[in-house]
Amino acid sequence: MNDKFQDFLEITRKAFKESFSKINKIYIGFFVFLIRAIFMNSRALSMMGGGFVGGLINYFIEVAILCFVAQSMRSVVVYGNTGKKSISNSINNYWQAMLSTFFYFYLIEMIINFLPVYSDMRVFLYVAFNFLMSALLEEVYMNGNAGFDALKKSAKFVCDNFLTYGIFSLICLIVITKLTFNGSIEFTSKALYILLIAAVDLIFYLVRGHLFKYLNKHSYRQRKFMRG
Repeated sequence: MNDKFQDFLEITRKAFKESFSKINKIYIGFFVFLIRAIFMNSRALSMMGGGFVGGLINYFIEVAILCFVAQSMRSVVVYGNTGKKSISNSINNYWQAMLSTFFYFYLIEMIINFLPVYSDMRVFLYVAFNFLMSALLEEVYMNGNAGFDALKKSAKFVCDNFLTYGIFSLICLIVITKLTFNGSIEFTSKALYILLIAAVDLIFYLVRGHLFKYLNKHSYRQRKFMRG
């Protein structure tokens, strides 16, 4: 247990250190996350319409935004550059993968929403599912997985790395959900509120991406051996 805690501290330290060393390279990513924050907050406040057609439009818009998120994160996390030259290829690189992956993601969310259970249980299932899917984007842009296979790989990765990855992801999920669905913000502070969501979401994705990169590259046994 002591060695696992040491592993957690070492991996987390590395992820934060590398993330903040690239802080000057995330301006493209911040713009992408700002657009995502505006969209997510608008959807949370039911400003983009409802019904089947509205839901379908929201789905395609979110998939398109996620393509840009994946490309910007790959540029910074994997290659260590701003992504200025590659961001225009986001749709070409990730549209099919994101479309198939998030089709299953939203299908399962829809099933959870229509389950004949108490609201508290539905919230628990929703949080649990999103927690298991917290490595979904990384599975797509780092490992090249897509569709239902990406969902299975994400769930396995989170379960296998519960301490080193899962706890941080759970904190991310709670904080971002709380920020996004907080409808009590005054209109005068809306701009700062959106900027806050974008900045927090970006930092979480950046750190989580580096955590995923380290954990995906070396198993616990390999990391333990390297520590001596």
